[in-house]
Amino acid sequence: MIDFEPVKNPNLPKGRVLHVVASGQYPHFVKELEKCGVDVLITDSCPDIISSLRYHADMLFAYLGNRQFVIEKTQNCLKKRLESLGFFSLNKSVSLGNIYPNDIALNACIIDDKVVCGKEGVHTAIKNNRDIIEVSQGYAKCSVCVVDENSLITDDVSIYKACISVGLDVLLVSKGSVDLDGFDYGFIGGCCGKISEDTMAFCGDLNTHSDCAKIKSFLSLRNVYPISLGSGKLTDIGSLLPITQYI
Repeated sequence: MIDFEPVKNPNLPKGRVLHVVASGQYPHFVKELEKCGVDVLITDSCPDIISSLRYHADMLFAYLGNRQFVIEKTQNCLKKRLESLGFFSLNKSVSLGNIYPNDIALNACIIDDKVVCGKEGVHTAIKNNRDIIEVSQGYAKCSVCVVDENSLITDDVSIYKACISVGLDVLLVSKGSVDLDGFDYGFIGGCCGKISEDTMAFCGDLNTHSDCAKIKSFLSLRNVYPISLGSGKLTDIGSLLPITQYI
């Protein structure tokens, strides 16, 4: 039996990650994570949002820390797996729609005691007891790579300005180096996630990003090191969301 514990703060494991929530649409990235000792709890397709985002974990699930989560109403298999691991939902069901902002209820980014989120449509459980950093970008989790409690990487100017204004360390990178089916480009937060306190996993080859050197330097200065899950261009799969870590 493997001993594990919940990740206390969303996006910020303090040990080697055992379980993440991620898209069920990309089995090759799941296999690469499994090679790293990570068990992936996959999403199912949600028919209520646009096809390119229907499997995205950061659209369908939000981990609040301390075993608590909120989840979209069609994710029954994922919910059962989470409950089997001792997690519990704070909502009966979240319904999404395919017209913005009806699709962003769960797409907020928790950074320690803060939450970066759009101005409307975000589930109240995510904002409770946190300092709210309100931004014009509603797809906040897609747009943020959380590095540590005080540092993040984003490709969205509104998020960069808002987070800098509250004292966070932020690296602003260019758009266009991350693929997302159905769109001209994807987002930096949607292609990655931490799989240990000091390891950031990227879906695809980080070296293909136009600001690769800046990203590696920013991570290194904070004792976080990137790994690439496979080759080819970075892909926005809807984030890697760590929920448990080995004891």
